[in-house]
Amino acid sequence: MAKKSSSWLEARWIAAIVLLAVYTLHSLDRYVFGVVIEPLRHEFHLSDAQLGAIGGSAHAIGFCVCVLPVGWLMDRTNRVKFLSTMLAIWSAVSGLGAFATGYWSLFTMRTVVGAAESSTASGTQSLVASIFPVKERASAMGLVHSGLALGTGLAFVIGGFVAQHFGWRAVFLVVGLPGIILAAFMWLKFPEPSRSLENGDAGHAVSMWQSFKFFLRTRSVFFNTIGLAIVAMNIASIWIWITPILVREQGFSLATAGLIVGIAAGVLKFASTALSGFLADWVARGRVDRLWIVPSCALTLSVPVAFGIAFAPSPMIAALLVFVLGLTLGTHYSAPKAAIVTATPPRMRGSIAALQELVANLGGAAIGPLITGIISDKLGGTNSVSLALGATVSLNLIAAASFWFGIRNSSASTSAPDPGVVESVIAPR
Repeated sequence: MAKKSSSWLEARWIAAIVLLAVYTLHSLDRYVFGVVIEPLRHEFHLSDAQLGAIGGSAHAIGFCVCVLPVGWLMDRTNRVKFLSTMLAIWSAVSGLGAFATGYWSLFTMRTVVGAAESSTASGTQSLVASIFPVKERASAMGLVHSGLALGTGLAFVIGGFVAQHFGWRAVFLVVGLPGIILAAFMWLKFPEPSRSLENGDAGHAVSMWQSFKFFLRTRSVFFNTIGLAIVAMNIASIWIWITPILVREQGFSLATAGLIVGIAAGVLKFASTALSGFLADWVARGRVDRLWIVPSCALTLSVPVAFGIAFAPSPMIAALLVFVLGLTLGTHYSAPKAAIVTATPPRMRGSIAALQELVANLGGAAIGPLITGIISDKLGGTNSVSLALGATVSLNLIAAASFWFGIRNSSASTSAPDPGVVESVIAPR
């Protein structure tokens, strides 16, 4: 019996590592475009506006248009095969970027990549919930989502090396190949788990409209999503503005500022994302209603740290505070997402994850840098940007309160969603 238990433990964590690899490739293919912007500008004579449209708007269009139907399909298909197919598509299309002939071919490529990558959140979150028991879900979510930081770092390290030595076309080929290999491995070797780890009845898939009603009426889902959107907004603002702050206000060179931000965004955020889930599970000890503690405390800490950067008496202290900020910004992925999938019926998890991603991308990440820029223009002065960033990051207090409010009254030890809420939403009329 002990051998069987050990085998199951090993199998589910191997599955988590595979899903970590999926998220790593998701982030790698998404952000590697930033490495080849200058070569593309020179070869195809593109304007900054065109480059911004290819790098941001194209991906966002594909992602936002497809995320809801993809989440709906994830609740009705073999998730492993569907996710591996989408992984193969975005990897293959990324590779085809090596044969781009100009603006529209690149724009189309990035749109298709965004559309296929819209499957990542709904697929991985639903699979984690089916593979892991409640007491380990935050740990697994943290490990899987650490691939976001890992992929971002690899995009610049690998992409920069390949672009310098072999040219920008080789970059697209190099980042596309691993995804095709991983997709084939998943298709052949990764079995589809049962929809429900908690009971034998996984339920039936429901319409997107019913999922939307459940999203609005379920406190744990709605308020955790609001918190995640606020943090997404602040993270986007931080990584856009922190380098200019270090250069303008602290006197760092661009290269040194880039190194500081790279360590904070890559190494430290990766560590906090991967480890915060294990810490959240250790603090909660199987009680879902305690999963708010780690992310809420860390996000509360991020506010004085952000303002501390504005008033740092020396560049060294400012750099140290940026590192601390990086540690606080990886803590929100694991516990709130674990609480969401725990509160959601198995056959609705793909749709709910899709709604969550849509809110985070449209209502969060898209407006964060803009808000900080507007506040900075209004303030004026030598440290206006850092003060504006502190003001924006202060919204993390609302995110911390949202996690607390959304999680604190969750069922203490079970993952079953509130049957009254489920019945009121999905019962036939």
